[in-house]
Amino acid sequence: MLLRLLLVALTLAGLTLSTPALAQDGPSAEVERAHKKEKKEEQSEEEKDAEQAAAEAEAERKRKEILARVIVLKWEGTKSADWSDETVRRNVRSRIGRPEAMFFPEVDLYQNGRVVPDRTVIPAMQPAIVPDTNVPRVQAAIDSAAAIPWSALQPYEWRQKADELRAIAEDLWFVDRIELREPLFLLYTQIGRAAENAADNSPPYYEQVGPYSLNYYFYLAATLAYQEPALMSKLTDQELSASVGIILSQIQQGSFPTLPVDFQQEGVYFDPVAFNDTYEVRLNGIVVEPDARGQLDVFLGRSDIYLVRKDTGHGLSERLEVTKLENKEYFIRDVARKKVGKDFIDQLFLHKLECNPEVDGAILNYLAIYAKLHDKAEIYIAVPESGNPNKTWIWRYQRESAQLKLVGGGPDAFPVRFAAVFSAGLLYNKAGLAVDKDFSDEDSVAPGDVADDRRIDAELNPATIPFNFELRAHYNRLMINLGAEAGYEAGSGAGWVEYYQTPGRNDDTLTIDPKASGCQEVVIGTDEETGEVITEWQCDGLSTVLNQKTFNRYLYMGVGVVFLRDAGIGFGPRLAARVGWTNLPHAIQTTGHFGWAIQPGFLPSGQRVRPLIDADARAGVAVPIKKSLLKDATDKKAVQGVFGLTLGIGMTF
Repeated sequence: MLLRLLLVALTLAGLTLSTPALAQDGPSAEVERAHKKEKKEEQSEEEKDAEQAAAEAEAERKRKEILARVIVLKWEGTKSADWSDETVRRNVRSRIGRPEAMFFPEVDLYQNGRVVPDRTVIPAMQPAIVPDTNVPRVQAAIDSAAAIPWSALQPYEWRQKADELRAIAEDLWFVDRIELREPLFLLYTQIGRAAENAADNSPPYYEQVGPYSLNYYFYLAATLAYQEPALMSKLTDQELSASVGIILSQIQQGSFPTLPVDFQQEGVYFDPVAFNDTYEVRLNGIVVEPDARGQLDVFLGRSDIYLVRKDTGHGLSERLEVTKLENKEYFIRDVARKKVGKDFIDQLFLHKLECNPEVDGAILNYLAIYAKLHDKAEIYIAVPESGNPNKTWIWRYQRESAQLKLVGGGPDAFPVRFAAVFSAGLLYNKAGLAVDKDFSDEDSVAPGDVADDRRIDAELNPATIPFNFELRAHYNRLMINLGAEAGYEAGSGAGWVEYYQTPGRNDDTLTIDPKASGCQEVVIGTDEETGEVITEWQCDGLSTVLNQKTFNRYLYMGVGVVFLRDAGIGFGPRLAARVGWTNLPHAIQTTGHFGWAIQPGFLPSGQRVRPLIDADARAGVAVPIKKSLLKDATDKKAVQGVFGLTLGIGMTF
């Protein structure tokens, strides 16, 4: 009992002691908590904005993945008509029918670094990227070699092991990402160890690098460790670590020469801002940045150089292997431009009219690799002949056969596509008037008072069956169309009614038939010069004669925009506007249109001549012009609605 009372007393004392602290901490703690909450909310908003921006960037990247990619080869010796030339872009987009096609310089096609070392691999089988599945195989070879004591094999057997490991190193033939660096580093150390145990100081395991003759694979491992010192911690064998570490120390002390890789092109001033905005340079998988002169120093040996386009994917790749300083600098983009620029053009234009030009295996490898790097896009090669943007030749890369196919030849490939369409349908045209059925057999109607005459029926069903012929011109997304439409008035079947229109006169007397009852021709004088008798018609009890037709005529022109990938050749959804003139009623008719043209797969098609099926919905108004029966004969508003749907067939050419 006493113990229980003591515990209660201590508890109360603790509460009492803590109370002032709570009271003292109260207001300031609340303010601090509120500040932390506000800061957290602000941080949350920033995170949301960042996530949204990242999502939008990813969506844009995915959208660009499916767009056609055009590599423009610049003609040697010209200063214009390259991949950035707007005339080249417009013409190529129109000719290939891809309004959103993206354009790139020829150097982006250069993929020498990604070509597998095995020369028996055909272009279509080029893997383009080192697959992740190769890493476990390499790691297994590393672990197996590391477990062999130096005394377990004879020197010749160690040489065989070195050859075996050296062959496996080609599984990591191009380091374009940082994940490949560690396995390659460890493999280099095991190749160097096997060569050391083989006691064979001959190439390719021992090389003269600068002033030193050394174990070449220990040196390659040291160059990787120089970029990323943390790799040295992966070596658990102290003797192996010491061998690589000695060379690494020499590299750090500047004992080995370097080779400047220059990113300038054609001697043009290097703009570091523009270059860095366009490309991210990776050296052996690590992001680096050239200096203000566009140069990057690399050590002799193997250097994997990769240009990543920051906006749309992959640029050039080069596996540079140099052990002797034969040149002071290596102009990497100039080398690429010569190989896939001048040499490529020479091969394409050797027999330029051939449908499938013969090009060498190296370029076919580059094309196959580039196509696999962008596996969702169509790949085109464009060459403005002699630098003329209006004389551009275009080839498309065919993935199935790993060949180029000529799709546009110089000036003969007219950049504008045309389409001819015939269509019919049903319109609801409230601008139409009709003659009462009781008078439908008359060729014309002559009411005494048009406005009140019972024979003009303004309440008939205003249905119209249109028969439309249209000619369209397509240039990229732009569509211009001209057409003529005959409309059958289907409300009563009695036809259309309107005043006769006489040019130069707007009064009703011009609708009078002079031969009508009550009119006679009267001589009013003689021409003094010619002696010709001058007459005029004089009428009593004039009556207005109306023009009645089964079909009316609508002549129009329009402009529109076509969407989706085949817009340039006339296929896809579109928005358009038309303006035209109808004779019955005498009115200006303007309409907005939504249409869609598709290419039926069951009909034969050629390069330019293709069948199409078209649907078009319209909505708009008819505005009667001066001297229109629509104004005089009805109680309806002068502006009347027009809407309907047509279906048609045609062809592009």
